[in-house]
Formats: sequence, C-alpha cells, structure tokens
Amino acid sequence: MLFKFAWQHSTSARDNTIKKFMETGGMPPEGVTMLSRYHNVDGSGGFAIAETDSSAALADWALDWNGLIDVTITPIMDDETISGALGKHFS
Repeated sequence: MLFKFAWQHSTSARDNTIKKFMETGGMPPEGVTMLSRYHNVDGSGGFAIAETDSSAALADWALDWNGLIDVTITPIMDDETISGALGKHFS
C-alpha cells in the first residue's frame, strides 16, 4: 500500500532536525520502501512517498522523529488504482 509521509517542523527544531537528517539520511526502517522524497524550498518540511504493508514499520519511522517534527501519514492511491475503484461506481 502507498502512503504519503509528510512532515513539518518548527523553526526551533530546525537545526536538530537537519543534524539528524544529515547523520542518518532519514531512511525508513526495514519493511518500508521509500519511493521518492521532496523537501519544501523554505526548509519547513516536506514529504515522502512510501510503500509498505506494515503499519508497525510505518509507525516506527514516525516515532524515530518524535519530538523533532510533526508527521502526518496519509494512505494514497495511484491513477490506476483509483480508476478501478471509480469505475465500479461510475460505469
């Protein structure tokens, strides 16, 4: 399943967040595949697109950043998947 893993941090946490990212690369734990990652130009946050069947692994990734950033995890679908679901309702 695909997820949007979005984050935002306060200006007071910015330096610690950047330091941790530079030290660790911000990679997800085993069980989560990061497909892409994007950063806001103003440095306030960003988002990654990830794939996993493990909610525990996704929660582990979020908890790794607890106290530094606010994380929002949203299940998402690609065009092909949503088209199949919509086709059942609008055919």
